[in-house]
Amino acid sequence: MNRRAFTLLELVLATAGCAVLLAAIFGFFSKAVHLRDDGMARTRESRLRARATSVIRNDLRNAIVSGGTLATTLQGSQQGPGGSFPGYLKFTTTTAPDVNDIPDPDVQQVEYYIIADPDAADQTAGQLVRAHIRNLLSTTNEAPTEEPLLTGVASMEVAFFDGSSWQDSWQVTSDYTKLPQAVRVRIRPVRADANAQAPAAIEVLVPWMTQAANDTTATTSTSGGNP
Repeated sequence: MNRRAFTLLELVLATAGCAVLLAAIFGFFSKAVHLRDDGMARTRESRLRARATSVIRNDLRNAIVSGGTLATTLQGSQQGPGGSFPGYLKFTTTTAPDVNDIPDPDVQQVEYYIIADPDAADQTAGQLVRAHIRNLLSTTNEAPTEEPLLTGVASMEVAFFDGSSWQDSWQVTSDYTKLPQAVRVRIRPVRADANAQAPAAIEVLVPWMTQAANDTTATTSTSGGNP
């Protein structure tokens, strides 16, 4: 009885065919994993953007300048405090969420600005932070508590509607107590690379709902102007 075994050439061809098939399967699996990771990263980024928007909007909706001892602060400009990233906003607010998203009924002083992100390889990418001070009656200069809100931020643009036009800076003082009718905050993310399309900016536009007790010229606004 004749028995015919596989030749060396046949074994080599079969091995090569299996290798090609395994490479195709591996490539398909790697692409699926990459798409999954990319989708998860986009979902996480979307949630972080939504949370940052919600926190800023909530703070502005409950912003107050009463003209009293506690709620006296409103300041905003295009220049950040550190100079590396543009944008600065400081005001007093109530019912603002703390780091655990639990509403706090106390009056707080909050600041929004961008700092350098220690985890970012690109020096143009900053980190948006919300700094707050709750004990406004402290006799010492209390250091604010910083809460990181969003990474990959290039700039923050702050504008104030005075009833006829948008101003890029505002400051309430003892001599100037008029408040804006609306506040607009635009946060611009960094590009993924130099050739990528610029990501859509995050915009928060909130009417200023309260007025200072000693401000007899300003009126409460229920809508802002055209952004």
